[in-house]
Amino acid sequence: MYYSCAIVDDEQHAIDVLHDYIEDICFLKLSSIFNDPIDALKTISAGDKIDFLFLDIDMDGMKGTELSRHLRSKARFVIYASSHLENEVRKIDSSFECYLGKPISMKRFADTIDKLIRLNNLPINN
Repeated sequence: MYYSCAIVDDEQHAIDVLHDYIEDICFLKLSSIFNDPIDALKTISAGDKIDFLFLDIDMDGMKGTELSRHLRSKARFVIYASSHLENEVRKIDSSFECYLGKPISMKRFADTIDKLIRLNNLPINN
């Protein structure tokens, strides 16, 4: 069993970091990567539900907070990965599950995934 993940970020470095972290956790599987939020909206809207949706906030074309509102029904958990301060993000969108401040450490990433899984009593088959 694995949990599907999608990354939407317009910075390749941020995508690379999240990609590596997802690959390091055996029960996560990267389903899709987008550097354009409009492409993400079209593809994710038409596809299966995603477990973990990692969103940047500041992107050309559409803010991550707006994209989150459109994709809320398609993602079990929305995790903002941003250089914005968490309190600033909460003022814009209080419905997201977690926040990862950039630069993201592997420990913070793993702790966030673990916390969401434990709080929601989700199974893990390693």
